[in-house]
Amino acid sequence: MVSHIKQKGFTLLELVICLLVVAILYGVLAGRLNRIAESAERAAVYGMLGQVRQQLNLRLAKFYIEGSPGKAKDLLHENPFEWIFPLPKQYDGEVKETLIEGRWYFDQALNQLVYRVQRNKNLKIEGENQRNLRFVLKLNGRSADNQKNGAVYSITIQAVKPFVWDIGA
Repeated sequence: MVSHIKQKGFTLLELVICLLVVAILYGVLAGRLNRIAESAERAAVYGMLGQVRQQLNLRLAKFYIEGSPGKAKDLLHENPFEWIFPLPKQYDGEVKETLIEGRWYFDQALNQLVYRVQRNKNLKIEGENQRNLRFVLKLNGRSADNQKNGAVYSITIQAVKPFVWDIGA
């Protein structure tokens, strides 16, 4: 009589093949997931700058409606995060000795917005190799010193040091 023994479980070869497949999939996905996470961080940075820009435009519009566009100069010395209500979760107050990655700060001494980058593999800051993006508010005006000529003001947000965040597809 022939006896059939039913095999239970994996053979060693099947286990090794499964581990290799998992390792290869992890290697392929890890790179893509890191790029996706860095793309999300870049989008969050630009989104926050968009919120600040929106609040700037609202304040400038208010000054023009009040008939006092000269107050636009005062905005350059204010903390733009105080205009956003409620305060963004990513905002961590004034610049500190140790900056936490993925957080926004305001440098009162330099009147600059500071973002501490979490993932900077594809970020190139001109002239530096660091993780802090710095932005400053700049006043643009025609006849800015002569109100009788109808000064026209606008405020832009500019990077202190040019940067490129080229993540690709």
